[in-house]
Amino acid sequence: MTLPDGMNQNEIDWTEIARTLGALDDDGHEHGSSSDAREAISMIIGPTNLRAAVDFFINHKKGSELVLQVLWLLHPWCAMERCYEIYQNEDDPQMRRDAIGLLRVVADRRALPWIKGLLEDPDEGIQCWSAGIVDQLLWSHLVDPEECAELLQLMQNHPNKEVLERYSFIMEFLNERENDS
Repeated sequence: MTLPDGMNQNEIDWTEIARTLGALDDDGHEHGSSSDAREAISMIIGPTNLRAAVDFFINHKKGSELVLQVLWLLHPWCAMERCYEIYQNEDDPQMRRDAIGLLRVVADRRALPWIKGLLEDPDEGIQCWSAGIVDQLLWSHLVDPEECAELLQLMQNHPNKEVLERYSFIMEFLNERENDS
């Protein structure tokens, strides 16, 4: 998302941001959520800066850990898209792996359609990171186990030993979580 028209980085029009996010309606009724707050912060930072943050991280520049934590906190769609673009278009296998490694913590349910292809990628590192995406999404309650049923089945029958181990770990914590509720 971008800042609403007429806004610059030095003056934040919170009313317009709230309207843009649907957190303020025409009758003046307001609501808010953590998700709305993350979207607002992402709007203020801007998609250009968030996409550049992905590149900054992928290039292992000093300060990358902070970038990782900011992107993890926000889960911005533009950062997810940038990670996937790097995966699709980069020739360097390590950069592709790093992009999917970052996607592991930046992803939310909007990235689910990509994971099957990532699990089927011939690169074992990509396979492992993609299993980690499923793990993080479930662990963080960003998706329900039912949404990942097909992916979990792929992981259960995967030839990569590390993907199988991740599957076992996921199933163990899902069983524990179900027993605790």
